[in-house]
Amino acid sequence: MEQPTERPRLLAVICILTFIGSGMTLFSNTMIFTFFDQFKTIFASQGGLEFLGTKMDVGSLLDISPLFYLLQATFSALSLAGAIMMWNFRKTGFHLYAVAQILMLIIPKLFLPALPFPVFELSVSALFVYLYYKHLPLMK
Repeated sequence: MEQPTERPRLLAVICILTFIGSGMTLFSNTMIFTFFDQFKTIFASQGGLEFLGTKMDVGSLLDISPLFYLLQATFSALSLAGAIMMWNFRKTGFHLYAVAQILMLIIPKLFLPALPFPVFELSVSALFVYLYYKHLPLMK
């Protein structure tokens, strides 16, 4: 099948949303992994994090192994790479993206087994995978 001359609007929108979401997740998890000890020290000395006037306990997030943040950053990078490939009409990107999304749903349960089932995250991931899947015939 010949590559289209114009990118379908829906494909452009979901790719851009993935660029933003995966890019921000990649950045934040990389920063937390890189400066993990510094974050722990700062939040321990302040007794938590204040956001919009509300004190939030981040202790459980800093009790996790830094490996969690490294894995999340890695899978976010794979997700971002997959979206870039699909932007360029490469079918391999879909498979890379889908695997990364599945792994990003599994990893938190391995490190934080007490977390509730991620219904919202699963729904959003499934929706994006489905929307990308619908565009597979345009890719080579």
